[in-house]
Amino acid sequence: MLRSKLGYLASQRTLGTRHMLGATNLDCERRTHCHPLGIAVANLWMRTSLGRLIAGSSRMTSSSSSAAESAAKPCNGTRRTEAGLIVIGDEILKGSTRDTNSHFICKRLHDRGIIVRKISVVGDEVDEISAEVRALSEKFDIVLTTGGIGPTHDDRTFQGLAHAFGDELMLSDELREVVEKLLKRSRIKDVERAARKFCEIPKSATLLWAKPKDPETISFPLVKIKNVVSFPGVPRFCELAFTLLEEQLFPNNGSCDAFFSETIHVRTNEIHFSELLTDVADKYGADVAIGCYPVLDSPYFKTKLVVESGQHEIGKAASEELKAHLQKDLIVFDEKPWLNSPEKYLAFRKRLLDSPDGTAFAKKLDETMSVFDDIFSTNDREKVAISFNGGKDCTVLLQLLRIKFDEKYGPGSKINGFHILCGDEFSEVGEFITKVAALYNIEMREYVGPLKSGLETLKSDQPLVDVVFMGSRSTDPRGRFMKSKCERTDHGWPDFLRVCPVLDWSYTEIWTFLRGLCVPYCELYDKGYTSIGGKSSTKPNPALVISPGFFKPAYQLKDDHLERNGRC
Repeated sequence: MLRSKLGYLASQRTLGTRHMLGATNLDCERRTHCHPLGIAVANLWMRTSLGRLIAGSSRMTSSSSSAAESAAKPCNGTRRTEAGLIVIGDEILKGSTRDTNSHFICKRLHDRGIIVRKISVVGDEVDEISAEVRALSEKFDIVLTTGGIGPTHDDRTFQGLAHAFGDELMLSDELREVVEKLLKRSRIKDVERAARKFCEIPKSATLLWAKPKDPETISFPLVKIKNVVSFPGVPRFCELAFTLLEEQLFPNNGSCDAFFSETIHVRTNEIHFSELLTDVADKYGADVAIGCYPVLDSPYFKTKLVVESGQHEIGKAASEELKAHLQKDLIVFDEKPWLNSPEKYLAFRKRLLDSPDGTAFAKKLDETMSVFDDIFSTNDREKVAISFNGGKDCTVLLQLLRIKFDEKYGPGSKINGFHILCGDEFSEVGEFITKVAALYNIEMREYVGPLKSGLETLKSDQPLVDVVFMGSRSTDPRGRFMKSKCERTDHGWPDFLRVCPVLDWSYTEIWTFLRGLCVPYCELYDKGYTSIGGKSSTKPNPALVISPGFFKPAYQLKDDHLERNGRC
């Protein structure tokens, strides 16, 4: 199965500080990354109307058809658009560069109700490119290519396109005007020679222009010949170009709606309901496709089912039938709890109020949220930072802060955060901090410990920060000395207002919140660790042992008083 990779924030270490600057894809730079002219053009391209916007195993169940075949039936009396995709580049075939463009494009086309029939990967040879372009162009309504566009000798996509349609290359004055404007801003001496490789396109090709955001912005086009459109190979450029031009390329898709698609999460392995899948697939035949995907690394579910159909009513009926039979093993799972967080929080709170034993915790949640309200009523966000060490309590705090930031400052607004590195940290903790910083849009800085020294560095590095949100609880060694949820630091320490919204939460309540909202947490908690400190002083909790070397996950600990049993 194709599984989306989470984007990670790149880190930069300077003077003991790791400053997470922004999401990157380390696989994306391709040839442009190492060729001086390519670097110049790529950097300049960022200033164009496109560039400036950039700041397990699987099984498909169907009685006699694939997902595409079941979805290909007429939509509103109209045949669905069919597409082919060609990924061009020797580096893909050699495994030196990972292709992420095909995943992105396929997902976006599928969301628009367009059927992707084939993905091809070819090298940089003109004959190879030509043959594949010609074959797919004759077979499908539209063909998209990625890669092979650039200033070097092995960028041969335009040559391949010309050869495929019996055309010849010519210098496009329209394109040259744009490229030369860009190159003149660089230090390249021979602008005309450098631009020529970019500007030789098939004679019969047309240029597709994205609408500039303002009159002073230079727009950079895509090249289209017949039903073939060529996209850049660098993923960030490819994705942005697609986003800006998709309405122009696919204005209405023949009045077809998007596919019906619903994901069902099940707590058991597929072997327990394989007969059910076969029965439902046979019943709906070619109208519905059911994808069954075993998941080995989720703490929430073991199998993911994806029900798809070109006809909404039929797809919905099949999905509801599956859910009715699997009711006892269904998991209400949210793959992105950081999105629309206020609405999801209110739904979680309602579920608590509707449950017999959830009222007390719902009341505690209200009290916790009032702490955030009080702080933000008198402090701007520039004065606020979260101390995040990757632990379960801090993770709860982060979700709560995401909720409040989304409410007050807008969805996905940036959160200021820091991590003080104390002692021998688990590598899993560091990886989790990096991952969650990207997902929750935290501008994360890392300071060298111990705690007091780290706070002194914070005070020097970010003098505007006065309020520090912390995940301390009263059962923690330091938390037990706090008399209230909001206190200034002790005399002799850097002066901050310490805010500990979950100070009075129990171990059980922490896990009720995390799992109730499907919040991602450090993987060590699924390996028997219930309280995480330094690597040399932290072991799995013996109260969770199943057999030597095997432990239950942390959320299954029955006695809250045993939370720190694994700490030395």
